[in-house]
Amino acid sequence: MDAIPQHPPGESPPEGPIPRRSSLPLLAGHLLALVAVGLITALFLQSTHRLTSTSRGAAHSLDFINEADHLLYLVKDAETSQRGLLFMHEAPDPAAFEETRRRIGLSLARLRQLAPEEPRQRERLDRMELLVRRELALLERNLALTRAGQPDVALAALREGDSQRILDELRALEERVDAEEQRRLEEQRERLTRDARRSELIVLLGSGLVMTLLALTSFSLVRETRARERHQEREQRAQVAAEAERQRQRYQRILTQVPAAVGVYRAGDQRCELANPMLVRLLGGGELVGRTAREAFSTPTHERLLESLDTLFRSGQGASGMGHRWVFDNGTEGSVAEVFVDYTLQPLVDAHGQVEAALLFAVDVTEQVRAQQAAKEALANRQRAEVALRENEAHLRRTLKAAEVGSWEADLRARRLTWSPQVEAMSGMTPHSFPGTFDAFLALLHPEDRPRMASRLARPMRIGDEFRLEYRILRADGGVRWHENRGRVLLDEAGQPTRLAGVLLDITSRKQAEQSQRESEARFRLLAETLPQLIWMTRPDGSAEYFNPRWYEYTGQTPEQASQHGWLLAIHPDDLTATREAIQRALTSRHFYRAEYRLRRGADDTYRWFISQGIALRDATGTITHWFGSSTDIDDQKRGIDSLRFLSEVSEALAGSSLDPMTTIQEVARLTVPTFADWCVVDLMGEEGHMERVEVAHADESKKEAAAVLRRYPPVGKAEHPPSQAARLDQTIFVPEMTRSFLERITQNEEHQDAARSLGIHSLISVPLLARGRTLGVLTFLTTAFSGRRYGRADTLRFEEVAHRAAMALDNARLFSLARAEAERAEEANRLKDEFLATVSHELRTPLTAMIGWLKLLRDGRLTPAKQTRALETVDRNAHAQAQLVEDLLDVSRIVSGKLRLETKPVHLASVVQAAMDSVRPAAEAKGMRLHADLAPQGDLVQGDAGRLQQVAWNLLSNAVKFSPAESTVWVRLRRVDTSVELTVRDEGPGIPEDFLPHLFERFRQLDGGTTRQHGGLGLGLAIVRHLVELHGGTVGATSGPPGGGATFTVRLPLALPRATAPEPPRPEPPPRSSELAGRRILVVDDEEDGREMLKLVLEDHGAHVITAASATEGLRLLGTERPELLVSDIGLPGEDGYALISRVRALPASEGGQIAAVALTAYARGEDRTRALSAGFDMHVSKPIHPDELLSVLANLIMLPPRN
Repeated sequence: MDAIPQHPPGESPPEGPIPRRSSLPLLAGHLLALVAVGLITALFLQSTHRLTSTSRGAAHSLDFINEADHLLYLVKDAETSQRGLLFMHEAPDPAAFEETRRRIGLSLARLRQLAPEEPRQRERLDRMELLVRRELALLERNLALTRAGQPDVALAALREGDSQRILDELRALEERVDAEEQRRLEEQRERLTRDARRSELIVLLGSGLVMTLLALTSFSLVRETRARERHQEREQRAQVAAEAERQRQRYQRILTQVPAAVGVYRAGDQRCELANPMLVRLLGGGELVGRTAREAFSTPTHERLLESLDTLFRSGQGASGMGHRWVFDNGTEGSVAEVFVDYTLQPLVDAHGQVEAALLFAVDVTEQVRAQQAAKEALANRQRAEVALRENEAHLRRTLKAAEVGSWEADLRARRLTWSPQVEAMSGMTPHSFPGTFDAFLALLHPEDRPRMASRLARPMRIGDEFRLEYRILRADGGVRWHENRGRVLLDEAGQPTRLAGVLLDITSRKQAEQSQRESEARFRLLAETLPQLIWMTRPDGSAEYFNPRWYEYTGQTPEQASQHGWLLAIHPDDLTATREAIQRALTSRHFYRAEYRLRRGADDTYRWFISQGIALRDATGTITHWFGSSTDIDDQKRGIDSLRFLSEVSEALAGSSLDPMTTIQEVARLTVPTFADWCVVDLMGEEGHMERVEVAHADESKKEAAAVLRRYPPVGKAEHPPSQAARLDQTIFVPEMTRSFLERITQNEEHQDAARSLGIHSLISVPLLARGRTLGVLTFLTTAFSGRRYGRADTLRFEEVAHRAAMALDNARLFSLARAEAERAEEANRLKDEFLATVSHELRTPLTAMIGWLKLLRDGRLTPAKQTRALETVDRNAHAQAQLVEDLLDVSRIVSGKLRLETKPVHLASVVQAAMDSVRPAAEAKGMRLHADLAPQGDLVQGDAGRLQQVAWNLLSNAVKFSPAESTVWVRLRRVDTSVELTVRDEGPGIPEDFLPHLFERFRQLDGGTTRQHGGLGLGLAIVRHLVELHGGTVGATSGPPGGGATFTVRLPLALPRATAPEPPRPEPPPRSSELAGRRILVVDDEEDGREMLKLVLEDHGAHVITAASATEGLRLLGTERPELLVSDIGLPGEDGYALISRVRALPASEGGQIAAVALTAYARGEDRTRALSAGFDMHVSKPIHPDELLSVLANLIMLPPRN
């Protein structure tokens, strides 16, 4: 460089061109400014590149973590799906399995691409791939077993736990991989934060350095200009103008190259006077100079900048903003672009202190913001990153909304503080009123915060680091405000602190919000921890964030076990699908969550029903941040509803089932298994009071052999056996926990014990079946390892109601069976009655036909004497047959009413049988039959009525003759058997069918009933035989050989006690002599003319004088006029009956016939009829039909009696 020319002191330098060396400092300044700008630009680009690289690394790590989680989810989902299908006895879909295998393979390949080049992670990934392929092999084997028809083997393989162990190891590996990547993410996040701060510092320092260099350059220009003025005024002006133009252009270049947007807006119309290209680019291009601020900043995103600009021109107060989003039209129709900027607005004042323009300085931080956003989005799925990001965003929003930012500077050597007006305003002071001393600042500090502030500043003061302080300020108006002070300590060359600079924010609103949040959170936790419900809070994807203590107390889970989606493990496996569907519906609707599921209780591993309900919590933008809700125990209500529904189904099923007891039992078992019981055992009370096992129902098809064994061991008399206890005590027996010792005590042998132990019984309830005071049996319900359930006390009420309804159904079935049997018997009796009446009609009409026919012929007088004799014999024989029919009917009536009386005495049974044989011999001989008798025990006596015993023998012999063919033989045998006498009658007839033998001795029963029968009779004879024999203390029975082999009747009678002499056989009484009635006056009263004439004819034939009357009134009149010696009166008379007649007769004095001997004639032949007649006043009772000899004997005996007194 040329030397600077010398001139005398005090004189102006000579005019002429400025020496060349005087421009060197200016050139050096310009070069230095350009170098600084380039250096700052390089540093800024380097920092931006590092930010982008770090963000990409964080996103890559997070992709790797998410892909590992996705792989684990696919494997667990495949295993859980196959397990659920096997539990539901459904075959897995091979196509679905292949799709799952394909997705797992893609996930493994993706993991390989994303895996870091770290040996440990690579080794873990290899191990994870091996475990995944092992798990797929297990699942493929189970699929093959299922397709081969062996789902039970596949399910057993799953239960062995190999799959679960693989999943546990896989989960542990995934957690280690996750932890390693989390550590890497944390390091990248810290690096990202440091790089962002470094970029901001570079921009701020570069901007300050540029402005400083510009100021130095301007100062050099001023000096050069003055030097030129001292040398050549005219030339100097031209040079100054040229230099000014060159400087303007240089400034323009500097502004063009500076990595920041700069603009100047004048006061008044706010038109742009200066705008560098960076500002033009940030506003989307186009000319800015000459346009107003509102024309340039035309979108809603610029509204805050315009408000700050208005405030600056109005009050002179500058403003700043960080990370503001500006949107502008990028030139494509319908498309916009956005940038993020940090800006500062500073007022430019004139010499009078008036604001004449506003300087806008903005830095494009789009890359940094987007990098930060990418990092935040990448970390959003991780709990710590999400919470930290949410707190930072909330803090940032509250700070930008509620606080103003002020700047300050402190000179440590001069102990002076310089505050911007914003700081003074935040401290409650008027502008420029702060004294600027440290003491004045310390006086504003809250006394409690001074020591903490000094300790926090110690380290930054020592090393020249950044600091951040929070403290309270006591305002002049008495208020207290929280301030946040962010600054940096500047050191000199000796390392001593010389200056401090920073910014100040009012954070009072944030502190108040934090306090409110802490109080709200404290209230929430207090409420959540005291409520009886299970309170929970999850993240938007359903992963757990908070459970109150009730959850952990109930489920037995630890916070680590319940974290993420681990809380789903406490839900019953059968309810997981429905629960996940409810979660998916909530995530889709984004409004409300509701689900019902069974939750495992950790204390006893039982499941209870819960209803879980939750709502979405949203932030200010409407984004769901959490799901909050509660789970309430509804097990009792649900079981009550299920019990009512179940009992309704039981009642409906029992009402609709048949009345067969076994069908009823099967309906009860079908309804209870497997919904409410794993096993249902039914024991019914037998006829002898012993329990019989009739049903063993179960849900586990693999236990068929055990069920068969249990069927063979009904309840026995063991004191502790639950069904036996329930039947003995008539009360429910509840066994909440089946222990090994108790099982051994109630089983009967080793086989029984092994079968019961194989069921894995958890609990048991035995309920007696009680109905109408009777114990019908016992219902026993069991829960086993098949379902894992356990009964509680509430279950006993349900099963007691089931047992009550089942018992009533069983008893109703029993009563219905009895009623049906009675109805069948009544119907059969009614049918037999109709048949009997038809038979009676037939048996009565048949002899009447013969009698009426022969009597008609006799009346016509056209019969020869021989035929007249035959006619009379026929009439006599048929009349006796009718009399026998009537007598049989009367005997049956007496037997049914229990009024048949026996006149017992020692009887020679052989003589009685012989007399019966003599009576049937004519009929046998008429058919050419032989009667073969073997009456060996002639001296044996029986105690009985000889007449009735003869009737027994006659009936048996008559039947033998009647049903045997002609020319056959009837064998009669009498023998002594131990202490009895046995009478046997055997014929050679057609025999008796085996199915009719049980009904042979029943009344009205006839083997050949109906219109086609071959033999007559009413079917009463054998019934009378049975009753007569039983009245004598004996028995009667019948046997029959093959068809045509005949029948054998056997009568056994007990021997009588020995007597000294045997009674004489009964002898027939001799007929009365006719001289006893000769000349006697007899009054006959009968409304039937034929009967009156027959009696009159018989009595007159024996010498009596007979007077007849047709009514009681006429008879009473004739009694007074004719004075008869005997009265024979029918009972059934028109008007007044025979009872009224005898009453009126006995009321008369003896002189008027009141003591006349009287005989009652009646068709009523019951014992009570005879008693009533004698009680009314008759002396004797004769039943119709009347045998003349019997009547004459009665009248003869009556005449021989002394007169009535």
